[in-house]
Formats: sequence, structure tokens, C-alpha cells
Amino acid sequence: DQKTNGKKGCAVIGYGGMGGWHTRHLLESDVAYLTGIYDIKPERAELARENGIYAYPWYEAVLADPKVDFVTIAVPNELHAPLAIQALRAGMHVISEKPVTLSVNELDSVIKVADECGKLFTVHQNRRFDVDFLAMKQIYNSGEIGDIFNIESRIHGSRGIPSDWRGIKQYGGGMLYDWGIHLIDQVMQILTAPVTKIDCRFDHITNEEVDDGFRLDMTFADGKTAYVEVGTYNF
Repeated sequence: DQKTNGKKGCAVIGYGGMGGWHTRHLLESDVAYLTGIYDIKPERAELARENGIYAYPWYEAVLADPKVDFVTIAVPNELHAPLAIQALRAGMHVISEKPVTLSVNELDSVIKVADECGKLFTVHQNRRFDVDFLAMKQIYNSGEIGDIFNIESRIHGSRGIPSDWRGIKQYGGGMLYDWGIHLIDQVMQILTAPVTKIDCRFDHITNEEVDDGFRLDMTFADGKTAYVEVGTYNF
């Protein structure tokens, strides 16, 4: 019994790309263990079973399982808030994939429920551990190359928007919500003064519904600046 060994039980909601990533890490964890996964797609539930992983038949079964201490939510963006609120009210802690919600109002409502229930609600920010970002943060903090007044951060690909739902507005698609969240977060971990001005140009090269890239200028209260760019149709 892994609970008696002090490990916390976690169910992963969504067994797609990131859901699979979370399950692999849970299977190797020394502080938590995987109780199972839940996915609305039968073929993904079957894939989990083929991989030796328990697949819950419905979300309510996850919420009723006493082995589950926390859930990790890795589903399309528009479902993060309602699924998180359900789990918090069921007495579970919640880790949500980014973007945690699609609006500040939604985020405030989730935080309010977490506070009311006395449960932890946090966001999975794996890109805070990227070695290139950590190297730049160390260089900035050390002052070894002088006073850094501008940061530029870019990521590009040529195969278009990754996966199907990321190209659909109602699911919270678009690259600002995808890679953009990570790159902006990294910049704001280095430049810590308040943001005073932003200017963003979105690209719609092959997708009119959501952005398939963007160019963002950020100005901070101390006069420093940053430029963040994401593109999915050109290197």
C-alpha cells in the first residue's frame, strides 16, 4: 500500500500529450503515486489499460476515490476551471496545466473555492526548470555581463499549431495561451518590476480563429523591456 509508505495518490485527468508526461513522472516519483487516469475518449482509456494503468470510468469516480489526494488536470484549456472547482469541493488538492484559466475572473473563482475548502491549488510551470532559462536568470542576477536592459525570447516551428484543439477558440486555443504563457512567465521571473505597458501583434497566417503566432513588447516600471515572439509556420 503506497499510502502507508507516505506517498500521495494522484489521478491524472486527460491522457493526451501532457497527461502522458505526467503519468510517466508519477510512475517514477518517490513522493507520489498514480492512482489512475480519466479521459473522455474511450481510445485513450483503452491505451492506458494497455499500458497497465487504471482508467476511471467517469470523473465522479475519481472524486469518490479515497486514495486520491490530488488531481493533475491536463485537458483542453476551457475545462481547467470547472474541473478544478469540482475536485477542490471534493476535498482534493489540484495541479492545473497552464494556462490555469482563460480569464482573471475564472482564476479568482477557483482561488476562492480553494481558500474556502482549505486546499492547495497550483499551476504546473515546468518551463521554470528549463536549463537555458535558468542560465539566463543566473547571468542576470550575477551582473557578470553588466546591466541587462532588454531580453528577447523566441520559439519557432514550421508545422503549424500543435494538436487539434489548440486551433479552436472555444477550447482556449492559440499560441499566446500555449507557448506564450511559458515565455512570458520566464521573462517575469527575471525582470521582476511591475509591467507598465504591453503591445502585441497576433499572426493569423492560416488560422483566423486563434493566433498561430504573436510578437509581444513588454515595458517594466524600471524602464527595462522584453520582446517575446512565437511562430508556428516559419523558423
